[in-house]
Amino acid sequence: MTFDAERIARPELAGLPVYDPGKSSGDIEREYGLSDCIKMASNENPLGPSPLAMDAVSKALPNIYRYPDGGARRLKEALSGKLGVPGESLLVASGVDEALDLVAYAFLAPGDEIVVGEPSFSSYELAALTMGARIRRVPLRRFDQDMSGMLAAVTERTKVVFVCSPLNPTGSIITAASLELLLSELPESVLLLLDEAYVEYVTDEDYFDGLSYVEQNPNLVVTRTFSKIYGLAGLRVGYAACDPQVAATLNKVKLPFNVNLLAQEAALAALDDAEHVRRSRELNTRGRDFIYNVLDELGLEYAATQANFILFRMDSFGEDYFERLLKQGIIARDGRVLGFPGWVRITIGDESQNLKLQQALRALAG
Repeated sequence: MTFDAERIARPELAGLPVYDPGKSSGDIEREYGLSDCIKMASNENPLGPSPLAMDAVSKALPNIYRYPDGGARRLKEALSGKLGVPGESLLVASGVDEALDLVAYAFLAPGDEIVVGEPSFSSYELAALTMGARIRRVPLRRFDQDMSGMLAAVTERTKVVFVCSPLNPTGSIITAASLELLLSELPESVLLLLDEAYVEYVTDEDYFDGLSYVEQNPNLVVTRTFSKIYGLAGLRVGYAACDPQVAATLNKVKLPFNVNLLAQEAALAALDDAEHVRRSRELNTRGRDFIYNVLDELGLEYAATQANFILFRMDSFGEDYFERLLKQGIIARDGRVLGFPGWVRITIGDESQNLKLQQALRALAG
C-alpha cells in the first residue's frame, strides 16, 4: 500500500513554502574547504547568553525529568514586574514564531486575509498560509513600511495586520504617530500585531514603548523575544502582551507545556542580567558604526538600522556576489531570499567578526 500524504492533507498546505534557515558554518566549511567560517546570518547575539542564564540552566538540569510549568507563571510574574504589564495580559511562547502561529490558529480561517509589508518577516505569511488565509502585501517605501498603504489594503475579510519594528530585513522603525494612526483607523474587528523582536537594540531616543499601548487598545498584540539581545535563540522563548481576553483565547490553542523547563529558568535569569543587556547594546552600537564606515569606504549602499543587522547592496561585485562572500568565510543572509535581490543582510558581530567582514569586503572590492 502506498500512503499519499499530499492527497489527503488539507488543501491549504499545497505549495506551502518551508522556512529555509540557511546553511551552517559546518556546511560552508565542508563545501568550500574552509576552516574559519563565521555565521553572520541569523541575528544572534555575538556575546552569547547571559552568564546568569547559563548558571540557571546548570542548576535546573537535575529537574529535567519533571514537566515544566505549563503557564510559565514565574516568568510571567517577572515580566509583569519588569514591563509593567498585568500577568493576565501575557502569554509565554516557544519563541515569537509560536506566538504568531497561535494568533493564526485562533483568529484565521480559510478565506480570511492578513496585511503585511513586502518584504517583511516570512513567518507572518507562513502562519497565515497554514490556516488557508490570503496575503495582502503592501510594498515598502524604500526601507520603511507604508502605514497608509497597509490601511488601504484592509478589507472586510482582513483579520490581522502585521507590523514589524524594527523591521526585518531593513532595520527601520515606525513612529508613534504611525502606530497611533493604525490603532485609530483599523476596524475594531482587526487585530494589529506589532512584532518588536529587536526593540532592545533601538537607539533612537524618540522610539515609543509598544507595550504602553496595550492596555487601551484591546486589538493590539505586541510580541518580543529572548532570542536576540538576551542570547537565548537555542532555547526558544518569546512572549506576547495583549488584552486579557485575547491572551485567554490564545491559551486555548497553546500546547500544554510549550516552553521547556530550562528555557523558562534561563529567561528568568537573563531578564535580571541588566549588565549583559547593556554590554550587548553597546557592542551592537559600536559594531554598527564600524560596519557603516566600512560600507562608506567601499561605496556600498545600505539601510540605516535600529536592529542588530545591516542590509546592504552587493551586486556591484557581480551576480555571484553571495557565493564570493561565502568563499571569504562569511555567511550572510542572501537578499534574494529576503525580497532584496542584489543585497545581503549581515548580523552585526563582535570586533573580530566585524574585522573579518571588513577584510572580506575589501578583498572582493579588489
